[in-house]
Amino acid sequence: MRSFIRRGVALAALVVATGCQVYDASLVDAGVDGGGPIDGGECNNRVAPARPTTADGPDGEEILFGLRRVILAQDEGGLWEGIGLDLDGHCTREPDYATECRPPRRTRPPVDGDDGIDNVFGAELFPLVDLAVMGLETTARAAQEEGKLPVVRIRGWNGMDNDPSVDVAITNAIYMVPEVAGAPHPHTVNAAFEPVDMGVRVPPPVWDGTDYGYFRETTFLDGNPDQPTIRDDSAYVVNRYVVARLPERVEILFPAQEVGVLVRLTDATAIGRISEDGSTLEEATVSGRWSILDLLSTAENVGICRDSDSYDILSGQLDTIADVRSRAGSGGAGALCDAISLGVVFTGSRLQWGGLTPGPEVRNVCTEVPDGGGASLDGGI
Repeated sequence: MRSFIRRGVALAALVVATGCQVYDASLVDAGVDGGGPIDGGECNNRVAPARPTTADGPDGEEILFGLRRVILAQDEGGLWEGIGLDLDGHCTREPDYATECRPPRRTRPPVDGDDGIDNVFGAELFPLVDLAVMGLETTARAAQEEGKLPVVRIRGWNGMDNDPSVDVAITNAIYMVPEVAGAPHPHTVNAAFEPVDMGVRVPPPVWDGTDYGYFRETTFLDGNPDQPTIRDDSAYVVNRYVVARLPERVEILFPAQEVGVLVRLTDATAIGRISEDGSTLEEATVSGRWSILDLLSTAENVGICRDSDSYDILSGQLDTIADVRSRAGSGGAGALCDAISLGVVFTGSRLQWGGLTPGPEVRNVCTEVPDGGGASLDGGI
């Protein structure tokens, strides 16, 4: 059996695709195009800005952003308090701690961040993992700098500060290569899904907007680039902030050091600001609800197996910090929290479309048996 620390590394891989910076609250809160307090509490409930009412214009070319510069540790200086949205419409704080549900193993619910922000992931879940694994954030950033990272594709943007209708898709780059003479660096792909040229690893991306990404083909139906499986074709841009709603419980696949992991969110929103020169997606934030059952299911994919001490510890902790319902609007008196709130942030850098490619499969480590280890790519599974 792997040690609990090693399993903690695997669990933490669930969030290696997260990132940095926080919202400018003056632009991306309830103060933009209406909103305001939902429950009459003493805070301005942070919600996504409303769709603009301005007329659309001619569509420009598609743009892609690779999400990098991850910040996993959000507890220092209370960083988590400014990351995310108010998911439940309550300002959970003294004196009444208003909330939509109660934690199964906690008398008082976790408190909210600024403006009612719900982000137990940053406040309590990741700090638990970080106690067992030091340097995880550095490792995650290194993987992203190599070109293994989530990617946002935006189509139909008119190039203006406001656009009432754009098409947003999310995929992930299996690898990236720099540009050479106006084309992707010549390469083939080895068994580890790494780009090589004459057996030598291709140089990493330079992140100046000229790099080419190669994206997981299974994030598009039948490998058709025009049919992404994670998509909001009714997204919009307001004050240069792109706002997209993610499909309920869609499987978002992120690469990790040893295995890939699946994240399933409900009530999820992605927001990010396109910089004035269009080269960066700033303050790109995903917020949503992560069901405890889905989180535990993902834990099995990375080796935290049922009927193990590690699984029992994780399950107990999740029951303690759960702060929201997995289905928005299902709370009420006596309702038990069955999900954790999540807010994570990225910085996006421009890249170019290289093509689609296969990627490593996501395995359920708990259903596999040891093969004796050795130098194989499967890590001894």
